[in-house]
Amino acid sequence: MADNTGMDPEPGASAAGAPEAPGGFAPPPLYLERLNRLRTAVALGTPDRVPLSLVMDAFAARTMGVKLSDFVSDVDVSAQTVLSTMERLGDVDSIQMAPYLPAVLGILWLAPVRLPGRELPEDSLWQLDEQVRIQPEDYDRIIEGGWGPWFGEYVGKYLQEAAAAGMTLQQEGPRWVGEFMKRGYVVFSPATIDHPFEHLCGGRSVKEFMLDLYHMPDKVQAVMEAIMAEKRVQARELVRAVGPYGYWVGGWRTAPEFLSPRLWDRFVWPYMKELIELVVEEGGIPVLHYDANWDREVERLKDLPEAKCLLQLDGKTDIFRAKKILAGHMCILGDVPPALLTLGTVDEVKTYCRRLLDEVGPDGFIMGMGCAIPPDAKFENVKAMVDSVKEV
Repeated sequence: MADNTGMDPEPGASAAGAPEAPGGFAPPPLYLERLNRLRTAVALGTPDRVPLSLVMDAFAARTMGVKLSDFVSDVDVSAQTVLSTMERLGDVDSIQMAPYLPAVLGILWLAPVRLPGRELPEDSLWQLDEQVRIQPEDYDRIIEGGWGPWFGEYVGKYLQEAAAAGMTLQQEGPRWVGEFMKRGYVVFSPATIDHPFEHLCGGRSVKEFMLDLYHMPDKVQAVMEAIMAEKRVQARELVRAVGPYGYWVGGWRTAPEFLSPRLWDRFVWPYMKELIELVVEEGGIPVLHYDANWDREVERLKDLPEAKCLLQLDGKTDIFRAKKILAGHMCILGDVPPALLTLGTVDEVKTYCRRLLDEVGPDGFIMGMGCAIPPDAKFENVKAMVDSVKEV
């Protein structure tokens, strides 16, 4: 299944290549300038300056003094909090997703999310409630009856909150994309196309699913094929409907550091490569949001379409080595580490950003944090990262 777990970004482009804004107004010049800067970087060009793209949620809430219980339960509070934080930070080209309701993560990992103000104290971070919910007999049901019918039943039983959050984001997203656009900010990659491995690993639990890869590998592969049969169609429809923007084709539990080469080659790479190529074929930009360590397989990314993808790293993969391998082939986004933004000094952040700009940029590079800005990052450190691209 292709999951639009964020919101719909700007719908399509006009004949002249300028996107149409929700509500029909023309995008302001600042928006078009920033959009061009990002697209130039993805195409491995050298823009007027290195662009910047952020992911933030709880950091924005804490910066603006918003309780997390309010942030996670009201899409308008969420979006306005992120927008206000971006304006405080200064010259930010893009946010990867604007309104955000953490409950929607349940769709990715097939596990409900415990929320502040509900199951948790009102200013605590949300948590994934991962348990063994997928049973071995569910594999047979998916193979025999298809992914869609089984998934619908599963959502009704376990993920009603996640489904409601997803629907809210889809309904309210365009309005907020328009608000960001009016202020000149690009919502770059608010939709996701999820790997079957991530679904099964979350619903089955890491421990049980890893055992399944050894004890019943043929059945697991048959389940993944059943999921992909529907995901291929739905993913194409998603990209065609949304337009030429970014789509997270992420890697979390699919990271090579968690799997042997034999298992990764069988259960991860073929499906990931197909989904990435599918997004490219339909005119989208695959955003390879790769958390954890991908050093072992960076070379493999040269098998993907040239100058069409964006590799986003979180600080665990060696970004400088990745640049040497992928130079002239793929744009890289990252990767100021969470620990540096949280525990480092402004001077340390500036020094690291300078190295990124010198060794990973300026061509085919987008400055950003590793994964997402951590909730307890120091504002002055994040501000130093934002300002670094203008100090070249």
